[in-house]
Amino acid sequence: MKQFKKLALFSVLSLSMLGCTSTQNSGSNPIKSVSSLYDYQLLSPDGNEISIEQLVSQHSDANVFMVGEFHAHPGVHLFQAKLMAHLAAQNIPLALSMEQFTRSDQGILSQYVAGEVGEITLTKKTKVWDNYKSDYRPLVEIAKEQSLPVIAANAPRDIVKCIGRQGPQYLSKLSTQQRALVANTIDISDSPYRQKFLSNMRGMSLNEKRIGQMFGAQMAWDATMAESIANHLTNNPNHRVFHIAGRFHIMNGLGTGAELKKLKPHVNIVNITATMAQEKSEIQDYQLIIKALPPMWVNDDERTLVMSGHKRSKLNCL
Repeated sequence: MKQFKKLALFSVLSLSMLGCTSTQNSGSNPIKSVSSLYDYQLLSPDGNEISIEQLVSQHSDANVFMVGEFHAHPGVHLFQAKLMAHLAAQNIPLALSMEQFTRSDQGILSQYVAGEVGEITLTKKTKVWDNYKSDYRPLVEIAKEQSLPVIAANAPRDIVKCIGRQGPQYLSKLSTQQRALVANTIDISDSPYRQKFLSNMRGMSLNEKRIGQMFGAQMAWDATMAESIANHLTNNPNHRVFHIAGRFHIMNGLGTGAELKKLKPHVNIVNITATMAQEKSEIQDYQLIIKALPPMWVNDDERTLVMSGHKRSKLNCL
């Protein structure tokens, strides 16, 4: 097994990640353990606590590890960095696949990982997310340090938004170059994932056309990420892929995982879904238990202030 350099991130944040038990000091007063948003607990699908080392060891034959995240949660991002570091230390070649970059970013992203351009070029010439430096930089830096490929897996947001307005048929209007930025097949037929998507739309009055448009946009993301992973595995059959995306795309093997299975039926996927300790949901994956983030608002005035800042983007679809 190759030697893996320790990241400063891990030494700075060497908190106790599995539990918050009280200990006794040399006197009679107990020392209180204080939890933080960096704390997490990893559980197996049957509810037993498990370590990263045990997870990887038990799935030595896995082709793909997927982590469904809350996009701005410190505990999730710390876990992702630790898991990727451990995967990168194995004898199986690793690639990082990211929802946070689109196929149009692949050239610059690959140049950055190869050391051909600096970080200012990466952040200025790609559609990188606003929280890249705080949340996703550690993963890319592991890849760069270890000379691992990074897959810009997603479809461009402007194309996805236009699919949301016009439906998957919008793709027929694109140039050959633009069309290659989105998966070849966008399937909006009925499926467990479609039903899950519609359940999130409850309370909205939607006709079949509008459902097709909205679900088409959702599927453009999932199908493109799945196809990007599948293409990499086809070209690099001895590689393992570590994919990160929002948890809706990952949970219970639906979304991206289901689309990947259509392309590669025999792929072995390990799903890890972030969840709040108090959350009640039927998650069948490995669960990453984390503390809840602070509420965005606690009264109607705050909610109005937040929602008033959301404006419909100016986008000219073909």
